[in-house]
Amino acid sequence: MAVTPSVPSTTNIALGEGKVYFNYGESGQAEVGATRGGSNFVVEREIKEVAYDGAYGPTKGLRRKTKVVPSLKIKALEINYTNLAKYFAGLSSVDSGAYHTITESVDIASGDYLTNVAFVGERLDGKYIICIVKNALGDGNIEFAFEEKEEIVPEVQFTGHYDSSTPTTVPYEIRTED
Repeated sequence: MAVTPSVPSTTNIALGEGKVYFNYGESGQAEVGATRGGSNFVVEREIKEVAYDGAYGPTKGLRRKTKVVPSLKIKALEINYTNLAKYFAGLSSVDSGAYHTITESVDIASGDYLTNVAFVGERLDGKYIICIVKNALGDGNIEFAFEEKEEIVPEVQFTGHYDSSTPTTVPYEIRTED
């Protein structure tokens, strides 16, 4: 019996390039700007097995989620004082004449959280796939690599946070067009 390979559907192939937005679909939506080296959407999930004496392995119905943490990592080619405050929680900018001086607070303020950060990409059929991280906080480390003949392209991480008014609603969604 000959096996014929499956031919992929153009509606099911997502392309890797796209745009990243602050507060996607909200008032104040803004494009992050150019990135280089791709973006990475991750949902870290921890699933715990309820163990009991005599079990030979995992038992159906006795597993539960104990953690779901979404994040979006981007490599930001465009860096300016406005974006830096969104990229890294606790940063603020003051116009001091010829420069904007960036400083950091030890506190994380409610204004450091974005309503969301979203990666908007396309499928091969031209329709969209959108990965949205809600209540996003730029909580990665600040690292600028200064290399000869290279641009500074820091990796920026946005982590989704649960809303205290809806503590069981996971702070991300993935949208695909029909």
